[in-house]
Amino acid sequence: MPAITPALRPRVVVDADACVPAELRRALGIVCAPGEPAVVTEREAIRWLAPDAGPLPGSAIAGACAAVAEPGGAVIYVRTGDGYGSPDDAGGAAREAVEARGAAFHLLATGAALMAAGWAAVCAAEAIGAGAGAEAAVAAGRRAAAAAGAIAMLEHPELAGLVADRGRGVTTRVLVRIEGATLPLLAAVPRRETALAALRDRFAALVAAGGGAGALRVAVHHAGSAAAAGAMALWIERHLAPAQTVVAPLTRHAATRLGPGMVGLAWTWEPPPSDARGV
Repeated sequence: MPAITPALRPRVVVDADACVPAELRRALGIVCAPGEPAVVTEREAIRWLAPDAGPLPGSAIAGACAAVAEPGGAVIYVRTGDGYGSPDDAGGAAREAVEARGAAFHLLATGAALMAAGWAAVCAAEAIGAGAGAEAAVAAGRRAAAAAGAIAMLEHPELAGLVADRGRGVTTRVLVRIEGATLPLLAAVPRRETALAALRDRFAALVAAGGGAGALRVAVHHAGSAAAAGAMALWIERHLAPAQTVVAPLTRHAATRLGPGMVGLAWTWEPPPSDARGV
């Protein structure tokens, strides 16, 4: 088989709601579907985000995949599994569009949300940059997705269908795991500062439990809470020594599910060196 030329390197396309930071996508040549998404960098009222709610069109995702497909090349579509950011017909429509252009199509269905899915795209793109073909890149992405997790503090849990006690003017924040389309409740905390501290401490405990699993890579998500996300990222770097930390604002579409004011953490562990040799 002839060597893959730079022009025919596999291309990685990821759902916009994976919220892979733009600078990371640009550095690795990752394409976002659909288009270049608007993100929530400052606090916005729910009513201002409401127009961005609703299903995303599978045709737009298929178009993003087709746009980078070249005859004889390959496209890897990394799909979230949040039941919100990727419509049911996205994979099939993308396959048809890519194969119609004479390229091979690979679906990497992560079953995850936010950067728990986005790290799979990052690791697949890094494998391609190191010379891997499409199948090896997909394998690298699958390993990242299998090792990934996500937790979050929601300021407006009612948007995600969770019950919030708002009696006597008190807004209850909740801590949740983000397991694709489901959001198992971890705790309900009245004060934002206490909720953020609980989020930090729970993450530190998870990291301690996973010690020795490999190099930790962390994304700090937020929806208009840049200061809190920055402080969280700094604490993580100082106390947990991850291999990589990125701040990843939510897309406006993702924020209509998880709400303004949200702060979350999505991470993966790099495989041990013995596993990495199999890429």
